[in-house]
Amino acid sequence: MEPIKSNLISLSKTLVYLLILYLILITGNTFSQEKVIWEISYNKLNSEIHFKAKIEKGWHLYAIYVPSPEDGPLPTSIQFHKKKGVTLKDSLVQHSPIIKYDKNFGLDLAYYEDTTTFRQPITINKNKGYLNGSIDYMTCNDKMCIPYHYPFEIKINRPN
Repeated sequence: MEPIKSNLISLSKTLVYLLILYLILITGNTFSQEKVIWEISYNKLNSEIHFKAKIEKGWHLYAIYVPSPEDGPLPTSIQFHKKKGVTLKDSLVQHSPIIKYDKNFGLDLAYYEDTTTFRQPITINKNKGYLNGSIDYMTCNDKMCIPYHYPFEIKINRPN
């Protein structure tokens, strides 16, 4: 009788550990999924870097320029760390965001749904250029907000 009891206790512990591991994997998978897919490209016609964001249905991406940046969710921020053969012109350009009062934050928020593109005008100083940096942003749905850090790099060839 004692070996059966010992085996049942061992089996119970194993099942509890497996259940915990399963819950961690499922929860971790939910939070690790990107809610925004970024496509970074060079537009030769306008000499701009385009940061296209494809936003998962039901989620918002906050704008770069927001009504109350110190009080609300994290606005999108694009930082350039290294530049070679490229000069940034002017500031980042954003499309007009949706501006709507959010009861959770208690203020007007500026955000995007579905898709948007941020644009950075540049000048190419040589035949080839290189930029790298990162995009820090927050996405929220009606239940939670998730901050992200997305590193990027792009090589640019001067148009002929």
